[in-house]
Amino acid sequence: MLLLLFGVSRVAWAQSRPEIDIRVAPTSYPPMVAIRGVLTEKPFDELLRSGFPARLHVRAEIWTIGRWFDDVIGRVEWDVVVRYDAIDRTYEVGRFVGGRLASLGSYVRFSDARAASELPYLPGLAAPPRGRKSYVAVQAELQTLDVSDLDELERWLRGEASPAVRGKRSPSTALTRGVRSLASRLLGGEVRRLEAKSPAVTY
Repeated sequence: MLLLLFGVSRVAWAQSRPEIDIRVAPTSYPPMVAIRGVLTEKPFDELLRSGFPARLHVRAEIWTIGRWFDDVIGRVEWDVVVRYDAIDRTYEVGRFVGGRLASLGSYVRFSDARAASELPYLPGLAAPPRGRKSYVAVQAELQTLDVSDLDELERWLRGEASPAVRGKRSPSTALTRGVRSLASRLLGGEVRRLEAKSPAVTY
C-alpha cells in the first residue's frame, strides 16, 4: 500500500511530491521501503556538481499493537548517498547499512542517479510475534549543507564568494550563518523530514 506524507493527497503524489512508499503484506516479510521524489529539483544537481554530496538518512521501525500502548521491537537505519565524481563525470550512488557500503551504481545522467537512490530496500527488521498486529514506521531526512541564505550559496557557486573558501575570511561568513537544512530551503520547507507508517497487518 502506498502511503503519502503529512496527509498529502494522491493528486500531490502524481505531481512527484516527496513521499515514503511502504509495502507490507501478511505473507511477505520484511517490508519494502522506498523514498521517492526527494532529489527532484535542479539545484540538487548543481550542488552535487559543486562537490556537495546528498545524504538521505532513513530509519525504519517495526511496532506491535498493544491493548494500552504500542511497542517497538526492531529498528534499522541506513543512508543513501549521492555524490558527483568530477574526474569521471559520473554520479555515484551507494547505500550504507551498519557501516557497510553497497554500491547502487555509477551514472552519467542525474536522472538515472536519482532513480537509483529511490530503489526499494528490504530492511532487516526483527520479525514480529505471530498473530500480533504490527505496523512499520519510517522517518527520512535529507541532509546536504547547512546554510542560512541560498543567495550566498549561489554567489559562492558563481565564484563571487571564493575568498571565504580559500581561507581569506571566515567560511561561516559566506555559508554557515545559522543552522538550516539546505534541502528544506530548496523545496520550500517540505523535505527536511518525512514520516509515514504502514497499515497494521498480522503475520
